[in-house]
Amino acid sequence: MSRRRFAVGCIVALVLSAAVADAHAQVVVTIDPTADAHAISPLIYGMNYASSAQISSGGVSVTRWGGHSTSRYNYLIDVTNLGADYYFENVPGCWTASRTYCAPPPSNPTDQSDANAFLQAASSAGVTALFTIPTIGWVARGPAKYGHPFDCGCPKSAVPTQDSFDSFDSNCGSGTSGGAPVTCPAPTTTSTAVDPSFANGWASYLVGRFGPSNGKRIYALDDEPALWNSFHHDVRPTRLGYDELWQRMRDYSVALLNADPTAKISGPAEWGWSNYFCSDADGISAGCSASSPDRAAHGGTELVAWLLDQAAAYEKTSGRRVLHYLDLHYAPQGGSPPEITRSLWDATYVDPSWIADKIRLIPRMRDWVGAHYPGTKIAISEYDFGHHDEPVGAITYAEVLGIFGREGVDLATAVSPPATTEAAFGAFKLFRNYDGAGAAFEATSVRATVSGTGVVAYAAMGPTRMTVVLVNEATTPASVDVKVGAFVASGAARFFTGNGGTITKQVDPTLSAGSASVTVPGVSFALLEIAGSPPAPADAGADASADSSAGDASTADGGAGDASTSDASTADSSAADASTADASTADASGGDSSAADASAGDTSLAADSTIGPDTGERDASGGGVASASPASSGCELGAAPGRSSAGAALLAGAFALASWVGRRRRRA
Repeated sequence: MSRRRFAVGCIVALVLSAAVADAHAQVVVTIDPTADAHAISPLIYGMNYASSAQISSGGVSVTRWGGHSTSRYNYLIDVTNLGADYYFENVPGCWTASRTYCAPPPSNPTDQSDANAFLQAASSAGVTALFTIPTIGWVARGPAKYGHPFDCGCPKSAVPTQDSFDSFDSNCGSGTSGGAPVTCPAPTTTSTAVDPSFANGWASYLVGRFGPSNGKRIYALDDEPALWNSFHHDVRPTRLGYDELWQRMRDYSVALLNADPTAKISGPAEWGWSNYFCSDADGISAGCSASSPDRAAHGGTELVAWLLDQAAAYEKTSGRRVLHYLDLHYAPQGGSPPEITRSLWDATYVDPSWIADKIRLIPRMRDWVGAHYPGTKIAISEYDFGHHDEPVGAITYAEVLGIFGREGVDLATAVSPPATTEAAFGAFKLFRNYDGAGAAFEATSVRATVSGTGVVAYAAMGPTRMTVVLVNEATTPASVDVKVGAFVASGAARFFTGNGGTITKQVDPTLSAGSASVTVPGVSFALLEIAGSPPAPADAGADASADSSAGDASTADGGAGDASTSDASTADSSAADASTADASTADASGGDSSAADASAGDTSLAADSTIGPDTGERDASGGGVASASPASSGCELGAAPGRSSAGAALLAGAFALASWVGRRRRRA
């Protein structure tokens, strides 16, 4: 064959190959089951005060007893003070419609408490309880009142001028005047002082009633301590600094562990960005920096880092770990969903709110732990991305849950979780009960790389199947090819789609040569389930060629550059989608130097259009190189792994056409 015929044939074949690939799918998702594999914690699918319906239909794994109202809960009388959330009133646990507003009053409030009912429900459902213990030093005083008027911290009789008063208890004021806190009467108006022995007594009581926690009760050290002097300023008007915060964390942890040595402890449950770095005593309204007064007095060290240092030092001297989970709260302060989810992980994303910084919350938490107290788990016990009853909320929460698993969060609970009737609840069902019969996203996260626009993907595998969550952020349907790489697929697959609480099973897709083609509707999520088994562990004596069939995102050699995938130089090694900060580019022979976009991970090109001149073609799934035979002179006509036989037939036809053109030219 002449060089001219060969060149023309390859060019035409390449053009048709690209056309076939583009017609086949807008997006290619490539799974590498050998890359970034790590266990997904089942505790990331949690909610605050999860209902039995949320647990049963959404597979909720953790229920949290927490929030401002738990900071002053007195388990002995089952009464808490609601602080600034509601007129600083002491309200009994039975003051709910389900308990007929304390009619009749409980005969034994300790045993019949709201807290006990919560823990019993968690135990009966088999879920973990994240359970807040007050460390503020004040709890609601007795005797309990089981009807209006309730005791309140800022009564009108003491402070006549306040911004508002409770319409049910007209003597109970907001505790503010012109938006500024007023000076309320003595804390003993509503509360009684307690110390760590109170926590020890409560934990001892719980062990006696429910048994040792053994990981099923995780004790949270209060709630958002940097906000005590605002939400609970009737008893805590002074600001909290580094030293007192650590002292309270340490002493209450020791008290809890003395009563229940099997317990796990989380803290500090801080509210948000500024107080990750500075204490309340720094007065963050004026900004937070290493020169802020309290922080400067502690060597300029960021608050979270300093607390971890203290916990590590305590364990070194005492031999006892008193902090098992670094727990922070997070709610976006601005931006649009689902893009704002990038603040959870993306090192290149600048938050569009007043924060105006690269939050990268989860990697930041991992960095703090790694540098200051290795072995500490990370928890996000309050988060809220809003839009609960909109399709955009459904896909945002799907991305959040996918990110938690991919990035290695150990525990998470939604603070105002979507109700079972709201669209965003569908995200929990997607990951925990997508077929309505208990089928769940698998437990080992693996790398999923996206080539194309508008779709993000999360992948996980188990002993008998792989699950891939696809989220289409665009308003139009997306055609997606999912390539499973070295995963040993058996051929059976199921596909589900939704954009709310209803998840619908679609026609089972056909799996061919390790690839399945599906369509995800606009502003929707989907889950592809593929039966099979993980790849066998690589044999230590295998030669280097094994790497070329392992689904590695990097190129096999100089002849098959693939710009659609990221290599080990990604900004976050645990990121499983294509949203890398610096995806590797194709080499000189690949002819494509576009890198994956760090903002959405979906602008790199499909690899199927790249054919190396001498080494054959590398399929985007990493399924191996289809070596060119001598007769083909490097322009392979056979169907490479993941490409349809129809595409191969078109390539063969193109080559035949080019050969005919060459013969006509010679005759001329």
